Amino acid sequence: MPVMRKWGEDHINKSLRQINPDSWLIGDLVLHRAPHLSDAATWNDDGDKSSYTLTRAPTPVPFTTPLDSPYIKLAHEAGDASAVWSIGNNAFCKVRYIESGVTPESATLNFVRGQQPSFETPKALYHAFGTDRSYLFLQRVPGRTVDAAWPSLNDYWRRHYVQAVADVCKEMAEWKSPKLGGVDGQSIPERYLLKPSAAEDFSSANLQSACEAMGMDCSQFVFSHADIGPTNIIVEDTPNSGKVGIIDFEIAGYFPRSWIRTKFRISGGMDLSTSASDEPHWWRAEVQRALGADGFEDVVEAWEEWRRGHEQS
Repeated sequence: MPVMRKWGEDHINKSLRQINPDSWLIGDLVLHRAPHLSDAATWNDDGDKSSYTLTRAPTPVPFTTPLDSPYIKLAHEAGDASAVWSIGNNAFCKVRYIESGVTPESATLNFVRGQQPSFETPKALYHAFGTDRSYLFLQRVPGRTVDAAWPSLNDYWRRHYVQAVADVCKEMAEWKSPKLGGVDGQSIPERYLLKPSAAEDFSSANLQSACEAMGMDCSQFVFSHADIGPTNIIVEDTPNSGKVGIIDFEIAGYFPRSWIRTKFRISGGMDLSTSASDEPHWWRAEVQRALGADGFEDVVEAWEEWRRGHEQS
């Protein structure tokens, strides 16, 4: 079922409200900052030796004002769908509308971290669900995004990170399932597998039907992030070890293996930003080539034909 978006003072980017200089109302929660570390806190901030604690909001809820804090800043917003705030030095709060039947990102993160991968991922600190929105608190992965780092990277490091991401895809593809879907058996919101203008149906049966129509092998499914663009890859501020971190697992789950390379070839969302490069397509073009060299197939022509066959005239 499509979510009902809200506007005005109830817009997604106004989901955090100020109670006082050290407390904020976030949905049905109160976040409180203390100027010292605490074993009882939800998390500690080693950057300034402070701590943050989440509790249920009292009834009636406290009086609030618009957010105005040196500790909490809006870091990103995706139109009216979601917004992300940085909290202190090492945490984020991601607010998004709840999509019924879809695997929560926290469940996916817990699964991925449980595999002890070679790459860094955020730790889910707390995940709350309100009437229509979810509130996910995440530990920050140190570093900066590939997109932010790109202008300062030389050719060696650019190509290193291309291969590093291809290796991450290959590593995750070793995690397998007999069913298409999320790690908890629910759905994954992969809109590239929906027919154009069709009703929003992310059920495993519907997405698998699309994959089969394109000729993908659906005898087994492998884990894929499905959105490893330059803003979802974290690298060191100054390249040294060459390790990467991967963030934003909202649509990650089990797909046909050929979808991994296909997604890189068709998704403009995995381009570099135009402020980072005059050749924004270079990144995903090189990653998909590296995946091809590692034996990953793609079904781009079949996907394009499938889409054309379902476009409304």
